[in-house]
Amino acid sequence: MSNYLELAQLPDGTIVLRRSDDPDNPLVKIDFSDESKAMLNGQEINVAKEMIRAGIETLNGSTMDLDEFVENQKGNQVKKPEIVH
Repeated sequence: MSNYLELAQLPDGTIVLRRSDDPDNPLVKIDFSDESKAMLNGQEINVAKEMIRAGIETLNGSTMDLDEFVENQKGNQVKKPEIVH
């Protein structure tokens, strides 16, 4: 079985980006508030996809496949808390 990244919506509405072989440890979680969900009118997955794409473009400077990006970043991961305001 090949390993790939998948974007999924969990039963509680949280959207996750995860490896296909490790569904219990998502790489990214996006949880929209009820107010945001009402404004998005069912388009949460599409917005989440664009949010992830924008994040990758910001880090990389260009578009690339999500799998390729994750593979390139494996050795560069540093676990430190970051606060975004």
